[in-house]
Amino acid sequence: MAYGSIHTKYGLLAMARAEAQGVPISLTHMAVGDGNGNPVVPDWEQTGLVRERYRASINRVYQDPDDPTLFTAELVLPASEGGYVLREIAAFDNTGALFVVGNLPDIYKPVLEDGVFGDAVLRLQFVVSNAEVVNVFVDPNVAVASQTWVINNITAATLIPGGTVGQLLGKSSNADGDYQWQNPDAISVTVDTVAEKQLLAAGQTVVDLALTTTYGLAVYVDGLRIDLGSGAGEWLPDESLETRLHLGQSYPAGTRITLVQNEPAGSAGAPLERSQNLADVLDKAASRENLEVYSKAEVNQRVRQPGDIYHTAAATPGPFGLKANGAAVSRTVYAVLFARLGTRFGSGDGFTTFNLPDLRGEFVRGWDDGRGVDGGRELGSYQGGALQLHGHSGSAATAGKHGHTGKTSTGGRHSHSMTFMRDRATTDPGNAVMGDENYYGEQTHTTSEAGDHSHSLSIDQGGEHSHSITIGSTGGAETRPRNVALLACIAF
Repeated sequence: MAYGSIHTKYGLLAMARAEAQGVPISLTHMAVGDGNGNPVVPDWEQTGLVRERYRASINRVYQDPDDPTLFTAELVLPASEGGYVLREIAAFDNTGALFVVGNLPDIYKPVLEDGVFGDAVLRLQFVVSNAEVVNVFVDPNVAVASQTWVINNITAATLIPGGTVGQLLGKSSNADGDYQWQNPDAISVTVDTVAEKQLLAAGQTVVDLALTTTYGLAVYVDGLRIDLGSGAGEWLPDESLETRLHLGQSYPAGTRITLVQNEPAGSAGAPLERSQNLADVLDKAASRENLEVYSKAEVNQRVRQPGDIYHTAAATPGPFGLKANGAAVSRTVYAVLFARLGTRFGSGDGFTTFNLPDLRGEFVRGWDDGRGVDGGRELGSYQGGALQLHGHSGSAATAGKHGHTGKTSTGGRHSHSMTFMRDRATTDPGNAVMGDENYYGEQTHTTSEAGDHSHSLSIDQGGEHSHSITIGSTGGAETRPRNVALLACIAF
């Protein structure tokens, strides 16, 4: 099995955030564990050790002299601590979040009862992207100097033979131990002399300097040097402006005052203290302007803040972004985002995670916030689809009153025949029909035909009436405008 250390996901995000926002990471504690009885392999998703057995403040941290981005953190296990096998080690920042984690070969840590009376020192190496993004806090009340540190950092005192009264001890070369006593008049000092001359006005006691400052300044009035002090014939530097001094008395108009900086590097500005981390820069705004960089406040105005929602045409979020997909994420890794959202979109597992908003397939609507257009809703609440209540009407015209005409076929041409009983005519033998005369037979006669003709036909009106109307449905499963699908993200 390989042994080493890796940054956790939180550690990588913290370094990226520190680079972007200029807020350094503060490492404060280290811890060791036994892996719950099994060898462990570091995982960048870890938020803690498998089974932590001991945690304490970092004893010390030092940089590699050849690689300023390589750090070594040191943890001291006291002799009274132990009785278990060391298999894992980690470093934490000031929020308690896991920054870097590593595994160890199985090492049993004995206790006093095992006959061991010495402390154990464990070291954890890690690399950062920029040495300026990490601050390490060491509690001087608990820091312990290891033997290795003493050997490497403490030089044994050397007794130097004494010189004579008034002599100064100086280096003859850069080699260790190469020094000698010298008389002050034998030491050469390079002086950077800058002189400034002004004429005083009547009653003037405040002098503003144009070429010099009050650091290492010598003041001459009419060729005579006046001392630094609060007396009448003396001068004092201004408490707030390094280019202003106050005279203890005024002089006649036209009196010449000569201001000379004759100390080594007297014309150089006051140096910046390293321990101040640029807090002593005189004009920070002008410095940023000269460096063409933004301040933290200006950057915050130009970049997304944790909790901001945005859309991207890419399939994955960019730096400092997560998919707004309702996932449960760590409350410690995304501590700033958790502070902004809380559990508004879900409490995750209820202890170590919280839920992001789920905007997949959703249209975003502005929160009503008391306006009354969409009242009664909480920030971040979901709302189902709906159509505004409405109705449809329809009718048919009642002007249906009408009549109908018709005609019959003209194929009615026909004739009729009839039969008569007849009696005997005068010219025929027999008797007449009437009376007691004998019947003399029948005779058929045909009438003239009427010819083809037609008949008129009348149909009654139906009267005014209406018809029922059926309106068919249209559309799909939802109501929506034209749209483009993009990935919804949330900044952290």
